[in-house]
Amino acid sequence: MNPRVAAALPVILLAALALAVGACGGTASTTSSTNGGGSKGLNGCNAGATSVSLAAETLTFGHRPPEREPRADYLSGKIAVRFADSGAGIEIAQALARLHATQYGAANLAGYTVFDIPQSEDPATAAAQLAATRGIVDAQPLRARYLQDTYPDDGDFGLPPPYVGPVITPTQWDMHYIKMPATWDTYRGAAGVSIAIIDTGYDANNVDVCSKVVDSAVFDLGGGAQDTQATAQDKEGHGTNVSGIAASVTNNFTRFAGVGWNTPLLEVRVFPTPTVANPNPGASNLDIAAGIGWAVAHGAKVINMSLGGPGPCDAAEQAAISAAVNAGVVVVVAAGNGAAPALDAPADCHGTISVGASAIDDVSNPAAPTEKVASYSNWGSNGDGLTLVAPGGDPDSAQKNCGVAPQCDYLQWLTNNYSTTALKFPGTGVLIAGTSQATPHVAGVAALMLAKNGALTPLNVKQLLELFADDIGGGVKEGAGRLNAFATLSHT
Repeated sequence: MNPRVAAALPVILLAALALAVGACGGTASTTSSTNGGGSKGLNGCNAGATSVSLAAETLTFGHRPPEREPRADYLSGKIAVRFADSGAGIEIAQALARLHATQYGAANLAGYTVFDIPQSEDPATAAAQLAATRGIVDAQPLRARYLQDTYPDDGDFGLPPPYVGPVITPTQWDMHYIKMPATWDTYRGAAGVSIAIIDTGYDANNVDVCSKVVDSAVFDLGGGAQDTQATAQDKEGHGTNVSGIAASVTNNFTRFAGVGWNTPLLEVRVFPTPTVANPNPGASNLDIAAGIGWAVAHGAKVINMSLGGPGPCDAAEQAAISAAVNAGVVVVVAAGNGAAPALDAPADCHGTISVGASAIDDVSNPAAPTEKVASYSNWGSNGDGLTLVAPGGDPDSAQKNCGVAPQCDYLQWLTNNYSTTALKFPGTGVLIAGTSQATPHVAGVAALMLAKNGALTPLNVKQLLELFADDIGGGVKEGAGRLNAFATLSHT
C-alpha cells in the first residue's frame, strides 16, 4: 500500500482524446465535458431503444472469441475402458475390432485404458456398446472440461492476448488485461450494488447503457440546486462512454462488455448542455458536491467521477466525499491528464481512490506489445496519493487522426459506448483515451467487491485494490500498480 481548500471551477472531463469510428475512420477531437437537457423524467431507455436495430450502430464488426464457440461434452475420437482382468478375451477383441478401436496407452491408476476410435463415432454410443461386453467392467467417453474464463458474446469484445500490433479489428484489450473473463466466471455483481456516474449523463437511446439505469438527476445550474426541468440525456458522449466501461449490458450479442455484468447505474449529470458556441462547458464544484449527496441518498454503493480540475481539493467537494465515505460509499476519481506529478481535484480529496491510466505500447516492439503508464497520466503524493492505474489507452500522434492511413489501432485506444445525441460525432461506439476511461474499470471492480462482501468499508476496498494490483514497471507513476480484477475479487 502506498503511504501517501479552495474552489475548483470549472471542472473538466478527463478523457484525453476521442474518435468516433464507423468502419474504423473518424475525426479526432479533444473531449472535455458535458451533457444535455430536455423534458424531465428521463430514466432508463427511451421508447424503442430496447430494440437494437433502432439504435444507430457505428461499430458492428461482430467478432466472437473462439472460446465462445459450442463446446462438446466429450473428447472426440477416444473412450476409456476398464477390464475385469487382462482384457484379452475373444469377445472383447471382437467388440474393439467392430469399433476400429486401437489402444492409446497403458492402463492408468484407476484401471482404465484409453482407446482411439474413429472421429465419426459418437464416444458415448461407442462406450455404451463396449460396456455390454463380457469382461468389460466399465466403458466411458472422456468427458471434456474447459478453462472457466467467461467470454461474453458482445460483438466487439474481441480476442484475448497475446497481441501483435497494430490490431485493426475491435478488441476490448482493457477487459482482458485486468482479467475480467476469469472474474466473470464467478463474480458478476448484484442488483443491490449500484454505481453512480457523475458526468455528462447517459444516452437513453443506447440500449447497451440505458437498460442498466435505475434513476437519474441533473445538477447543472452552478450553485448545487437540482435542475428538475432537465433530463440526464447525454449530449456530449463522455458519460455514456464511462457508464459503458463501468457496467455496459454484457453478454447480449451487442457492442461492448462492461466490468459490472449485473451492476445497475445511477446517472447524475453535472455538466451543462454543450453548444456550438461553447462545446466544452465546465461543471461547478458545488453541483458536483450536490450530485455526490444525491447519489448517496439514492443508494449508490460506488461513485465514479471521471472529471477534475486544478487543485487543491475544494471544501464543498471534500465535505461531500467525506460524508459519502462515512456512509460506506466508495468514491473513485480520475487522477488527471496533465502528465503532472500532482493529482487533479477532486482526486486529491481525502478518502478517494484516485486512478491513473495504463496503455499498451505496440510501436516500440509490435511483435510483443508491453503495458506502461500512459504518457499523460497524473501521479503524485498530494491528497492521499495515487492509488493505482487501470487501462486508459494512449494513442500516438498518427493515431489521433487514424482512418484510412493509418488504420485505427485498437490497442492504443479504449473502445466502448457513446451517445447517439452527442454534439460531436454522434454514434453508439467510440475510440477514446484518458484517465476518464481508466476510472470506471476500478469503480466497476469495486462494485463487484461489495456485491461479494457487503461488509467491506471504502478503506478495505482501497487496500485490497492496492494489495493485488500488478506491477507494470511504472514506479511512482503507477501507484500500487495496475488493477487486477481477478486477483482482487479472489481475495475479497
